[in-house]
Amino acid sequence: MNYFYFFLLAFFWGTAFVGVKYNVGTVDPYFSAFLRVFIGFAVFTAWFLAAKQPVFLPRKDAWRPWLAGLLIMGLPFIFLYWGQQFIPAGTAGIFNGTVPLWVFVIAALTLRGEDAFTWRKTAGVLLGFAGLLMVLSPAIAKFMAGSGKMTLYGSISVLAMAVCYAAGNVLTKYILSKKITLPQNIFHQHLFSMVFLFFVCLLAGAKMPGREILQPKVLLSILYVALFSSAAALLLLFRLLKDWGALRVSAATYLVPVIALGSDFILNGRAPNICEAGGVVLIILSLILIQFEKKKA
Repeated sequence: MNYFYFFLLAFFWGTAFVGVKYNVGTVDPYFSAFLRVFIGFAVFTAWFLAAKQPVFLPRKDAWRPWLAGLLIMGLPFIFLYWGQQFIPAGTAGIFNGTVPLWVFVIAALTLRGEDAFTWRKTAGVLLGFAGLLMVLSPAIAKFMAGSGKMTLYGSISVLAMAVCYAAGNVLTKYILSKKITLPQNIFHQHLFSMVFLFFVCLLAGAKMPGREILQPKVLLSILYVALFSSAAALLLLFRLLKDWGALRVSAATYLVPVIALGSDFILNGRAPNICEAGGVVLIILSLILIQFEKKKA
């Protein structure tokens, strides 16, 4: 059954980018990000209350899931939703697939003894950066020619999302106390991210949507991303982490770019270009070099 959960998790993550693209094409990107967290918060709160799960924390402990939520939801959603106004869904999925690359780089540079650059892993990092450069090359070429600057800016923004996810993954292991239960963690991460995104909407002057949000494609995409790509995916992730461990579950990352590109083609008719296809291959090879180094006998 865990294999089914694994592929379902990869599917929910990979198809999220098509849903986000539908959102930001009609609804303000900041408000779209807020809605995603708000719906998830409402669903989890109702569930925890019905199950009579305690979710409140003392102030001295609450900052931990708040900081984790900021790095895992608040900030990356801003970068993702703003950036996807200017780049295709499949391209955003490729950038998301680089999260393990950034996790290794951040951990190796900041956490002594946790991970280290070996010749094999250094080669993997360089190969991953080469893949990223290949994916970015059309946008860079247009920018150098004096056109298409927003495509490059959007790509950089979504890459910042991947870096935030990576920083959140590295930091969460060390800031979350074992005393904090899973319901408390989920509740407070969503609560702080929701409040944070609400104030971002106010400061950015986000436009409240009108009747256009009721368009079937827009409404369904908002609900799908919030309920499946966020809420259900989070539960699947915790289930698999418990049974399989982080390394094995991280293999879902290999499928996300492929699913994102495939769903973009099926639903939008957009085929990946040669730079994206080549970049995905290089990034996947880089992750294999980084994550599966042979242990010394």
